[in-house]
Amino acid sequence: MNEKILKALNNKEEYYPHKLEQQYPNVLERIMIMWDSADFDSYLNKFMLDHREHPRQGFPPEVASEILRLSMLHSELFGSTPISSWTEPSKIRID
Repeated sequence: MNEKILKALNNKEEYYPHKLEQQYPNVLERIMIMWDSADFDSYLNKFMLDHREHPRQGFPPEVASEILRLSMLHSELFGSTPISSWTEPSKIRID
């Protein structure tokens, strides 16, 4: 477990994205770079909502769940809006 990431997550181990770290380390790195940015929510939406003409493969369900939990924690800590997939479930890709 990366201590720097854990600290950014307010030391909430239950939000630590183990699967994301193992399977998509570059995505996690970028998420953590964007963590304090005003563009954080739009960055996550880019991954989780499929707006392209040709469908993406999507994240495995356990990775998508970790990303959604990060979005909810970010919203709790910084008052941002969580991923809008909850209002547009047909656009989320987790297969």
